[in-house]
Amino acid sequence: MALEPGERTTLSMQFMMHGDMGGPHDFRVHLPTNDPAEPDKTLTVLSNWVP
Repeated sequence: MALEPGERTTLSMQFMMHGDMGGPHDFRVHLPTNDPAEPDKTLTVLSNWVP
């Protein structure tokens, strides 16, 4: 998918957790871009999962 300047979209993510993974987590999602100033945009997803 390519977005033109000023366009927007929605991203959806699913994380599979299990009982031994309770507590805080810090996930990173990398999005490649064609912006020479920022060729890789990193999104950080913070969670505190309670089983």
